[in-house]
Amino acid sequence: METSNNSGIDQPAVAPKKSTAGKLWVVVVLLVGLVAGVLLSDLATLPEESRDPFFRGVPVFNPDPSIRLHIVLTTVEVALLVSLVIVYLKVYSETKANFALGLLIVLAALLLQTVFSYPLILGTQGVILVPGVLTTLADFLTIGAYTVFLYLSLE
Repeated sequence: METSNNSGIDQPAVAPKKSTAGKLWVVVVLLVGLVAGVLLSDLATLPEESRDPFFRGVPVFNPDPSIRLHIVLTTVEVALLVSLVIVYLKVYSETKANFALGLLIVLAALLLQTVFSYPLILGTQGVILVPGVLTTLADFLTIGAYTVFLYLSLE
């Protein structure tokens, strides 16, 4: 079956791919990031005397809801970026396309930036910031962008 476009060139008809696995993968990544974020925010705000001895060196954060939310949202961002890096590593290994390599480099840089600005990492350096409304908005916008990017990458 062939179709003809406006230029008169015959092209094979291609049905659009419907990927249920891609949609499921996006949901799984979001859930894993959310659960990990909640667990890490609980651990980070737990008083030192209530912690397991293994976790006593982790900085204690103020249990302020905005800090806890920032930890959760940043953990979701890390999960999304790790999954995007994995997707584009696979794409690059299969195609050796320069564009995929470029995306991989940009994603790796974004992942490193996110990890280095992760609230728990900053806390180990003695920097504990109280996020504001703009930080939370930026987190939600970033998660939205990474979610759409992951979804489209899996199509």
